[in-house]
Amino acid sequence: MADDKSVLKDKKYLEVTYNSKRTYRGGYPDKLAKKLNDDFFKKPGKILDLGCGNGDYLEAFSKIGYEVCGVDISPDIHDRLGGKYKVFNIDIENEDCPFEGEFDYVFSKSVIEHTRNPDVFLDFINRSLKSGGMCVIMAPSWEHTYWGPFYIDHTHVTPFTLPSLMQAMELTGFENVKGEYFYQLPFVWRSKFLKIVPYIISKLPVPYSPFYKVSWNGDRFLNKLVRFSKEVMLLSSATKRKDD
Repeated sequence: MADDKSVLKDKKYLEVTYNSKRTYRGGYPDKLAKKLNDDFFKKPGKILDLGCGNGDYLEAFSKIGYEVCGVDISPDIHDRLGGKYKVFNIDIENEDCPFEGEFDYVFSKSVIEHTRNPDVFLDFINRSLKSGGMCVIMAPSWEHTYWGPFYIDHTHVTPFTLPSLMQAMELTGFENVKGEYFYQLPFVWRSKFLKIVPYIISKLPVPYSPFYKVSWNGDRFLNKLVRFSKEVMLLSSATKRKDD
């Protein structure tokens, strides 16, 4: 993500990454947007999706009343999003921020691990937020994916643990930094006691796609249950320091 030759700038990257045969999302973006609204943001406002990809989360947040804008390095978002976007390479030292103090919220999922300069990335988020604005950053947990899944995508270059992600945010100047391990399984969100289900599954030597060449006979639900029991995410939230 750091130079003009990056594969992330090739429109084929999004075509492969978001291919429906490789990554089936269904209604997940809508469910995650609602959870983030209920648990973190609390009410709609102006939100920036940093690394918006094909725009799934822009659409999801828009449905529940947010004013949305997306940023991505890929020029393909011109065709995919049709307006509320900006093509931008954030992973560059001293890059100008075109959104100084513009957003109530910034959301970024599965992006920071692609950056070689996460401090620059986090500073961009901080500068884009209004005074007192909130961000939520999600990334693969190195603790849970170091054995292989982290590198399913070869463009992952910077792994994070929960302490290192939170520390990076604190060093950038964010306040009220909080973090948690996050399962991408909506049924688990209903109760903390349900986390025992993916925990048990994660201990079983069961293969799943795309890390292994298995099909589960087309059963997407079972494959997702196994995959996202093993591939735990990090979720860290923080606020921008309020102006004096």
